Amino acid sequence: MSTGGILSRFHPEGIPYPLSRVYLFISSSHVFIDFYRSVSAQVLKKVSSGRILDIGTGPGRLPIMIASRNNYVHVTGIDLSADMVKIASDAARDDGLGNVVFKVGNANSLPFDDREFDLVISTLSFHHWKQPDIALDEIYRVLRHGGEAWIYDMPRKIDPERFVNLKRKYGFFRSWLLRLHSFTEPFYNEKELSRLAGSSRFKEHTIDYMGIAYRLRLYKNGKNSLISHK
Repeated sequence: MSTGGILSRFHPEGIPYPLSRVYLFISSSHVFIDFYRSVSAQVLKKVSSGRILDIGTGPGRLPIMIASRNNYVHVTGIDLSADMVKIASDAARDDGLGNVVFKVGNANSLPFDDREFDLVISTLSFHHWKQPDIALDEIYRVLRHGGEAWIYDMPRKIDPERFVNLKRKYGFFRSWLLRLHSFTEPFYNEKELSRLAGSSRFKEHTIDYMGIAYRLRLYKNGKNSLISHK
């Protein structure tokens, strides 16, 4: 049996203990931290205040980074793994942050009211989702009017030049840590991403890239919406 098949027996979408502790170590690599810093900068450029949801938050590095840089945002991170939520909650408490919380939750049935968030994000998690069509409609439901969803993940085929640039900066081993952060398929190509987005309630989307990762950007009410409540 393949490694992916073995891991899928533990949990189809979440990372249980003790594998959660392995992922905690892997995600502390510079290549991951720099990736989260770049995403955090994009998020805070878009959202100067308001509520942000992070789906598949893992050890909570991105929500904690965002919350520590702007007291006017409130970030909620959810993950299927109870141990990941514990790791993230402990880290937020140790940092003394009151504007970030973590809870166990499933993208297919988000435990939130309609129109509760200004921005929904997810990093390196989308390929785990077994029912992405249902999850995208759930994301649409919890977004406020004018809100957006940003989904970052690896494409099925990575541009060779981008990967060469990554290896130059971080070295071979760290670059492959990011590329092989998960053993579970499928990864999507742009055509498949557009099909998923187009069949959801969003209808309008764009795809861009940050390094070797894509960003699927989904718009609830048009591309020119501004998210700010200051």
